[in-house]
Amino acid sequence: MEDFSAISVFVRVVEAKSFSAAATHLEMTPSGVSRAISRLEESLGARLFFRSTRSLRLTDDGGAFYARCKEILADLSEATEALGYARTKPAGKLRVAASSAVGRAALIPNLAEFEARFPDIRLELTMCDFPFDLNEEGFDCAIRMGELADSSLIARKIGHFSNVLCASPAYLARHGKPVAIDDLKSHRTVNFVHPSTGKPYQWQFDSPSGRVAVDVDAHMLINDGESVIQAAIAGLGIIQAPHCLAACALSKGLLEIIMTDTISTGSNLWIVYPQKRHLSARVQAFIEWTSELFQRTSDPQCRLVEQQQAELEAVRKRKMPAIAAVA
Repeated sequence: MEDFSAISVFVRVVEAKSFSAAATHLEMTPSGVSRAISRLEESLGARLFFRSTRSLRLTDDGGAFYARCKEILADLSEATEALGYARTKPAGKLRVAASSAVGRAALIPNLAEFEARFPDIRLELTMCDFPFDLNEEGFDCAIRMGELADSSLIARKIGHFSNVLCASPAYLARHGKPVAIDDLKSHRTVNFVHPSTGKPYQWQFDSPSGRVAVDVDAHMLINDGESVIQAAIAGLGIIQAPHCLAACALSKGLLEIIMTDTISTGSNLWIVYPQKRHLSARVQAFIEWTSELFQRTSDPQCRLVEQQQAELEAVRKRKMPAIAAVA
């Protein structure tokens, strides 16, 4: 069997549709390309091309061999890139798909960080709210939420939803803060309604007796997750949203988390990609970055903050009697 150089010549001839065009690209002579193809055909014991003075077309054997060779060369390229991942900067076009809410609320506000870390990657981000075939559409990977349908894709968990109640500071200044689930009945609420089913989202809460699901009588229903967050920022009411989607607005003080003791863990976040022997450096870089991003934004750590504050308060109270005694 010929080495990979002959296979590379064969693939280039197929894609260039002529020996002379392939020779120019490969910096070879047309006769050198012809000899390489003849040696490959002899080695394989099969004819790869129908040749004439005016045309060049693949035989059936040639077509089948080309399909396999293209996969082999792609695998070789990815293996080489993956091997040098730690030593080289990932570069090239990366096609990623995500839901509109995740794309607009979680990814785009943080993409400056991604570009600073990987300046040679050209990201092509597609927002899509319905399932599709990654292989057929040519995507490198996709971010998906919740339960995954059975497929041949590789799935890696990159985070989860922490469901938080939040509202704008202006709304809370006007209406006060609810402290219990029943208090929500006297407040204005904005809820997400599933575009495909028309059903409002059922709010989830953690309580001392376990997980509680509540059907909220919302004053406003919106079928887009990012728009629900924007409605809360506008002071239209209280919302329950995944922390990773509200994190940007929360960090800017546009929203404030309330009822921190009811925060519940929701659906998982996944990054999925086609099965390959080797992941490209671009995909590896994106997986690592999104894992960091969603680990950072999935957990509001409100309970941890409250625990630390309670511990500090307890220490302060223990010290007060001692100080008074000395006085």
